[in-house]
Amino acid sequence: MMIRDFHSHLGRTSSGDASTPEALIKTMDKFEVEQVGVSCLSGNNMEEQNLYVYEAMKKFPGRIIGYAFINPKSKNAIDEINKNLDSRGMAGVKFHSWKHGYYPDNCPILDELFTRISEYEAHVQTHVGTSPLSTPEAWGQIAKRHPGVPVVFTHIGYYDQGFMAVELAKNTANIYLETSGQYDSWLLQKAIDEVDSNKILFGTDWPYKYHSIELEKFKYLNVDKVTNEKIFNENARRLWGL
Repeated sequence: MMIRDFHSHLGRTSSGDASTPEALIKTMDKFEVEQVGVSCLSGNNMEEQNLYVYEAMKKFPGRIIGYAFINPKSKNAIDEINKNLDSRGMAGVKFHSWKHGYYPDNCPILDELFTRISEYEAHVQTHVGTSPLSTPEAWGQIAKRHPGVPVVFTHIGYYDQGFMAVELAKNTANIYLETSGQYDSWLLQKAIDEVDSNKILFGTDWPYKYHSIELEKFKYLNVDKVTNEKIFNENARRLWGL
């Protein structure tokens, strides 16, 4: 089975690890991961972060799929979306309201950004859970206003907001779930049992999580072969437009 990792990162972590493209590819090869979708959260300069991802895409074509990391509070947000989704060929946009310090439901520019993203037929990936700044409910409101944009909730809302993330994905056609960092087996099983199998994606959140754990946890779940293929391969391929 081909494995596509929908959610990883590049760039130096707070602990000092470099997390280079070369290190990522080495880890992917070890665990037989064919392709990975990445953004760069390291640093505070959006343009430099996205350039780093673009250079990695060029260095490892066909292995690294890029996402533009966008701060909606930046005056250059629209320009960064255009540049990265157009000439650089990135597959989606990453938002992180907790890291960038805004409430999604009190950030009107997001509607303009989502409209622009929809013109490229790209997806949005957003961190949900952990902080009051990144609740599934808040991002769900925006997703519902833009039904043509697939919105991927990473971590299935983590531990504190996982149930709401699953409920929103069940009842909102364009909300998807990504599995990294979610270690409540009952919640993972609930998502697999209740959410459309075309809307669940495997991810690792490398370097912040370990491939071994993210892969191992699926061995303890009840997942049929067809659904497994979708989660680990087909759903990512489709959202990446491959």
